Amino acid sequence: MNGSDLFALPVPESDLARLEACLRESVLGDDAFLNEVASHLITAGGKRLRPALTLTAAELSGAAITRESLLGGVSVELVHLASLYHDDVMDEAVRRRTVESVNARWGNLVAIVAGDFLLARSAEIAASLGPEIAGLLASTLARLCQGQVSEVRSAFSLERDEQDYLETIADKTAALMATACRIGGLTAGLDRRRIDDLTCFGEAFGMVFQIRDDVLDVIATEEDLGKPPGQDLVEGTYTLPVQRALADGEVAGALRDLLGRPLDDDEREVARALVASSEGIPAAAVVARQYADAAIEAAHRLDNGAISERLARLAEDVAIDLGQAAAGARARFERLAG
Repeated sequence: MNGSDLFALPVPESDLARLEACLRESVLGDDAFLNEVASHLITAGGKRLRPALTLTAAELSGAAITRESLLGGVSVELVHLASLYHDDVMDEAVRRRTVESVNARWGNLVAIVAGDFLLARSAEIAASLGPEIAGLLASTLARLCQGQVSEVRSAFSLERDEQDYLETIADKTAALMATACRIGGLTAGLDRRRIDDLTCFGEAFGMVFQIRDDVLDVIATEEDLGKPPGQDLVEGTYTLPVQRALADGEVAGALRDLLGRPLDDDEREVARALVASSEGIPAAAVVARQYADAAIEAAHRLDNGAISERLARLAEDVAIDLGQAAAGARARFERLAG
């Protein structure tokens, strides 16, 4: 079974090994160079959270995991990997998953085309699983693009509202989590009620996951993240904790004076400290808790003791982890500021 990682669903090692083999095979072709580039982040590893959700959803059938469910998980993970290739180009990132990013190693053009190749392979696999899954993946890709455009459009805007933020992360993150769960149910032949409940779980869990990620970008260390913290602030992506901090009279004025433009390293650290010592972090944790409760409720509607508990525990653990991080953030940053 998986280890103690926060996002590790207890999927049998034999199924994870089959998944990993399918994932590696899915990007191999006749061009050795493209094989190397397309496999770069697969080889670097990762949580494989999205395909693990697919396999866990498929387990609800009570039967052994089929090749169709494995391929469904692969199709979702390839979309996720493609988004990382493209994100690293947009962010000018140099590291990803402890290795050199594709754009840093081979250049932006190669990274973009390789990401497109991963999307093409994902679409090909989805098509092999039938028209419903192919259509589902296509609509999910549209949501991902919509979320990305929304985020780019609102860069450096101090007037971006919370609803826009929530709609953006629903498209950018929650949509793919929901699709991962839904594909698991579809490939396992589950009834429509369970498929819809799985989709609800994935959407709500995806929201918790992204809010936690956005909070950690403010309060975590580079060692924790594997990349410099505060990148959202530098790039003008003002997430929920920042929006709530901008409404906190104790820090709002100083924070507004900093934001609305690119930040240098010193300004980034000041902005991080202002947000982390404000009401923004605990307020974001409260919103995440609401989505976690919705995910837990959807998991329990599945009426499967072991798997319902597995999914509910995942959402609960992520919400607890965020709550604990938020609780310690203010004291730590106030101490540093002092």
